[in-house]
Amino acid sequence: MQAKELAKGLYRFLREKKNVFLNLRKVKSIADAPSCYPEKELKPRKTILKENRAWVRKYRELNDFYRLYGLDVVGSSDQDFIDYRSFMESRNIANRVGQLDSQVVLLRDKFLFFKYMSSFNMPVPEVFAVFFNGKLYDTSMNCIDLSSLENEKDYFVKEVDGECASFVKRVPDFQKFREMLPQIQKGKFILQRKMVQCEKMAQINPNAINTLRIATINKNGNVSVLTSLLRIGTAQTGHVDNWAAGGIAIGIEDDGHLKEYGFYKPKYGTKTNVHPDTKIVFKEFEVPMYAEALKLVCTAHKFFYNVRAIGWDVAISENGPVIIEGNDNWEISLQQACDKPLKKAWLAAMAE
Repeated sequence: MQAKELAKGLYRFLREKKNVFLNLRKVKSIADAPSCYPEKELKPRKTILKENRAWVRKYRELNDFYRLYGLDVVGSSDQDFIDYRSFMESRNIANRVGQLDSQVVLLRDKFLFFKYMSSFNMPVPEVFAVFFNGKLYDTSMNCIDLSSLENEKDYFVKEVDGECASFVKRVPDFQKFREMLPQIQKGKFILQRKMVQCEKMAQINPNAINTLRIATINKNGNVSVLTSLLRIGTAQTGHVDNWAAGGIAIGIEDDGHLKEYGFYKPKYGTKTNVHPDTKIVFKEFEVPMYAEALKLVCTAHKFFYNVRAIGWDVAISENGPVIIEGNDNWEISLQQACDKPLKKAWLAAMAE
């Protein structure tokens, strides 16, 4: 038994060494990437290489957000930024992932999330049916005929446990749903009514529902907002606002106004101060009902008393903010790039 444990330990050690070696080889790609702050005085290339090698050795990961964080600017330091590995490990422990009393399933399963939030009268998009392994059910899990969808129009089919819009399909009518059937015969999916964002949010990008990502902390029953940003779609992203698909992420000031710059995922660009399609200047745009959105997610988080940190996706309708979903496995890197360094605040939130 002892030999087996020693073998596992050696394997983990060698795997970590291999990861460090591979990431050190990738450091040049960061040094050669365009800066998000070309208007400022930048560090010499050799300094950038040195700092990124030091990050890899210290945290055993590549700092993909080095340029987004502005760490290539003279005078900047990475000391106030939490690394992703430390964040992820502490987040999962604090959120009790894998524990018997964990509540994360209520966040990861979109159908359970809808039922749970609805029971507390929280505003969420309506799920009107589910399609499980080739069979259609109503929300009371009664099997119903496909013909009941004949008059349904303009809704979404989403994978129950999908992440990053892994399977999100817009359905304009029954014919389109029938064409989609071969893709959804296996697995579990929800049928969710389309929500309409308010007119002001549509002004900044009318092609997709633009959503707030608000991270909250529930510590000993006291809920507070850690950080927030706005994700907006573009003509390139179509009907989603995903940053990974070419969307833009922008930090938000305390008064609800957007910060000056929005950031692209590196392969799509660097930063911009205006929307590429609607030409709206970000710092002149105030997120409608922002204070109400913060209050809403703080209220919702109280029902997830065993989940320390949640990243909420919130849309703004004409009637107020609507919670699209909550995520226990959200990421902090983009929040730090758009909002502020969060190492100190995160460690304080995780401390017992």
